[in-house]
Amino acid sequence: MTNLSKEVIDMINKQHLVFAATATNDGVPNVSPKGSISVIGDDKLVFAEIASPHTIINLKENPKISLYVLDRETNKGCQIKGSCTLMDSGPIFDKVSQALKEMMPHLPPTNYAVIVDVEETYPYNI
Repeated sequence: MTNLSKEVIDMINKQHLVFAATATNDGVPNVSPKGSISVIGDDKLVFAEIASPHTIINLKENPKISLYVLDRETNKGCQIKGSCTLMDSGPIFDKVSQALKEMMPHLPPTNYAVIVDVEETYPYNI
């Protein structure tokens, strides 16, 4: 595991948006925006999956993920690579579901809380 730097944590907390890249076992890529990303530890992130069937299918086959967060105002960003765990119940799932419902009540309910164990980071212009 790799700890996230304070700069990356601050950027995630400011932006709340990452682009998540996943792939099938055969290497077919998929990218999807995730507007609910949160830091839940020095080396853990979580986001709510609400309407991204390709992301979930890919993560069930291949738990590897690459995320990119960008602060367009400062042109700073970071690629984050890791492995995911899908949760559809439990305290983390409940917390993520409730937070999403409060932030964006118009969205469909949460299907999964996707926990990302951070393995590598590649800061850009930080």
